[in-house]
Amino acid sequence: MVASIETPGPCWMTPILRYLQEGIVPEDKQGARSLRIRALQYEIIYGALYRRSYLGPLLKCIDYGEAEYVIREIHEGICGMHMGAKMVAARVMRAGYYWPTMLLSAIREIRKCDSCQIYALIT
Repeated sequence: MVASIETPGPCWMTPILRYLQEGIVPEDKQGARSLRIRALQYEIIYGALYRRSYLGPLLKCIDYGEAEYVIREIHEGICGMHMGAKMVAARVMRAGYYWPTMLLSAIREIRKCDSCQIYALIT
């Protein structure tokens, strides 16, 4: 019996990880400079990328596939309250996760929620 192993493709974390681990920067000068500045907010612990937060714990960086699961679990999971996108993004950060487009991802996932759309205000 053979199990297939999926290797994750490049995501938003790849350039930062490559810079922090190997020191590889993009060819263009402006891109290299912006990556060096952005990388100051991140650190690698046991092979995982974490983002430093202001007066809070380190936030584990996740890719967009894991982000959808986290949003769904917080929004409509066992303790989910079907709250709005801003509150979901705040709860995600309090839970200790980070990705750059948290609010947009939350908006996208909440628009897919049937029970939220049934009882939403009609403008």
